[in-house]
Amino acid sequence: MVMESGSIRNLFTSKGFLAGFIIVINTYSWFFPLYIFFEGTLNSIIAEYTTFEYIIGVHYLAALVSAFVGVFVVNKSNKRDHILILWMLIGIAASLSLTLVSSATSHFYLYLISFLLGISLGLGYPSFLAYFSDYNNENIGKRAGTTFLVSGLGILIAGWATAWLPFAISIAIFAIWRLVGFVFFISIRPKEKKEIVRNVSYTSILEQRGFILYFVPWIMYCVINYLEASLLKGFFGPEFSYFVPIAEFGIGGIVALISGYLSDIIGRKIVIAFGYVMLGIGYALLGLIPNNVISWYFYVVVDGTSLGIFAFAFFMVIWGELAADKSKEKYYLLGGMPYLILSYLGIAAKPYTEFIPVSSAFSLAAFFLFVAVLPLMYAPETLPEKKMKDRELKQYIEKAKKAKEKQT
Repeated sequence: MVMESGSIRNLFTSKGFLAGFIIVINTYSWFFPLYIFFEGTLNSIIAEYTTFEYIIGVHYLAALVSAFVGVFVVNKSNKRDHILILWMLIGIAASLSLTLVSSATSHFYLYLISFLLGISLGLGYPSFLAYFSDYNNENIGKRAGTTFLVSGLGILIAGWATAWLPFAISIAIFAIWRLVGFVFFISIRPKEKKEIVRNVSYTSILEQRGFILYFVPWIMYCVINYLEASLLKGFFGPEFSYFVPIAEFGIGGIVALISGYLSDIIGRKIVIAFGYVMLGIGYALLGLIPNNVISWYFYVVVDGTSLGIFAFAFFMVIWGELAADKSKEKYYLLGGMPYLILSYLGIAAKPYTEFIPVSSAFSLAAFFLFVAVLPLMYAPETLPEKKMKDRELKQYIEKAKKAKEKQT
């Protein structure tokens, strides 16, 4: 049953929220540290960057293709839970497959592991977000913000722990943690089946004005974020670069919670636009005074802020709300494609971005982030209809009071 409203404590009385909460937290705090762990291990054993690109490329290609397969199966069978269960079991197997990395005598095993990791991300990627959205169609900003805050803490703990623990123990932790998520999900998920609602074509989604007006700014952010990533690592140096993601996940988790609450009150557009403006100012300051440590710390703060806002909005909320009574899987798949494609393009472009002058790169990034706000000005608000009507009624009452005061 979908709970209408309530405090954070009351959220956990809903089995739908609790099951979605667990699967999201478990997935994010399992996969992202696991991927970083795999990428770091590959970097240490692969001498040629081209070979590294190919192996990682298999991961992203497998994730993208399996995501389409997962959506197709769900829409044909109407059995989302079955795909999610299979997907989590593959995740356990993929975690254990990392035991072959350090002893691999052939690149074939590395490609195979990369392929399994790709499926363990892609197959259920649209469905677990659609699942969360279906059981949280009221106050989803608050719920998504809370969920990402806990996910961010989980990512930090898992990443820190596996960075210091022996290789075999780290792999065991990843596999056990995914198993824990699997057991909790199948134990507490609601017994009633949620029917997959009206199907929709990918073409019709891409023709939807509201979708495009959110999709274009999201693409622009992903382009800037992933192409600038390797440039920023070289610019900041190894010591400061190590500090950046730790600080940003901490800031992002808190901001996700706050912005989730705010977005349920003032709307999604204003909160998202604020994220773009703040990050644009951060890049502009880096471009103007690149060698000043104050601009570095300011960038970390605003990048963490935008991470928190965009994580709850673009990963968890917007696409589900735009879908309304249509198949949410396809919306989340298309909405997740910029992340899957552009994060790999950022890796592939790394040898070339190192030759770009940093001041020019940061100034261009700031310019395009400010430009990205323009489509948001024309984008529709995605708050639930009841919230929209309450806002309109409140605005009407305020105007009526002002008009009465002027007359008296």
